[in-house]
Amino acid sequence: MTEERKSFTVNDRRHFTAEGDTREPEPEAAAPAPFEPASPQNDADDASSAPRASRAAEPADFGQFLLSLGAQAGYLLTPQEGSDRHEALEGARSIISILEMLKAKTEGRRTDEEERVLEGLLYELRMAYVAAAREVGT
Repeated sequence: MTEERKSFTVNDRRHFTAEGDTREPEPEAAAPAPFEPASPQNDADDASSAPRASRAAEPADFGQFLLSLGAQAGYLLTPQEGSDRHEALEGARSIISILEMLKAKTEGRRTDEEERVLEGLLYELRMAYVAAAREVGT
């Protein structure tokens, strides 16, 4: 059996030993530094050298949120073995309705790119929904 390096350690924090004696407290390890988001200036400096996953989380983007909802609806519109197609279509229809609501609530406040993303998503999802509903016979 080869000796592998373990990525974690287990510390027994119980106050008593197996025999019932009081355990001596072990010195605490240094606490990790609190999370501090990277400043935009530092973020721009190391953008090319650091992988995206290792940098601090970026603020939420409306376009990415729309694409996330679209991906969920697209998944529901794709036939999955062993799933209830009627239930999946209802879920997809709910997400399409949410996108329609977001379109109405953000009217006049979207960027041109967000407008293109939202219009394109709604068109594609509506067409896919109609095709899937016809397939199922709803």
